[in-house]
Amino acid sequence: MIIMLPYITRLLFCFILLHMSIDHIMANDKVQKNNTFPAALYFGVDFAKTCTGWYNKTGSMYEINGSIDLNNILLDVDYGFGAIHYDKQMQKGSFSHTDGRYFRVGLGYNLLSSTFDHNQFFIGLRYARSFFNFQLKSNKLQCKHKPEEDCKQRCSAPLSLSDLKGKGIAHWWEIIAGGKVRVINIVYIGCTARYKFGKKMEDKLHILPFDIPGFGLEEHEHAFGYSFYIILGIPLQKEMKTAKTATSTKKL
Repeated sequence: MIIMLPYITRLLFCFILLHMSIDHIMANDKVQKNNTFPAALYFGVDFAKTCTGWYNKTGSMYEINGSIDLNNILLDVDYGFGAIHYDKQMQKGSFSHTDGRYFRVGLGYNLLSSTFDHNQFFIGLRYARSFFNFQLKSNKLQCKHKPEEDCKQRCSAPLSLSDLKGKGIAHWWEIIAGGKVRVINIVYIGCTARYKFGKKMEDKLHILPFDIPGFGLEEHEHAFGYSFYIILGIPLQKEMKTAKTATSTKKL
């Protein structure tokens, strides 16, 4: 079930877009908001990230999200933490471990008109920064000889590569698109797709980590990601309904 999570998330993202489009077109009740005060506050947990790590046995990563609806202008903050490890010592003689924390902050714009459900379809820009420690182990170099030749001696890693440790700081930018749909009362589900680019390491490292928390594989200069959120939405304004009504005129 969890191995299908990326595909389920994409289908869910399409469902959210379809639901919001129909809701936006068919809704008869709009909401009048006080434009000088935030409309709603949201708190969410990224369910996909944690479940994927558990299933793949690559460590536990957790991410929470906070968002303020400033009348279609959205202020978002993400905070994530945890560890990622890949143990291939039996197969390839290598082991990597990274632990740390990261945050994202940025603005978005809700393309939908305000209704009582507060559904959203938004686009935006994020700035992200990751702080991490890492460890690399290797007892074998990459084999470049004929398969029949013995590599036990030739490909053994030197002691200088047997256990390497370091720490670093990376930052990058993200273009995002996503949505939120109300399920019941103050409970929402949401999806966010992100394109990550402009990755830079703050300090030059003599060795590089395998993974960067929040970004992905260090060897890539850009990456795609997604999140599936369970969200609590708290309205901050008393809303006034403005319903569409038919009007008639009388001849004098």
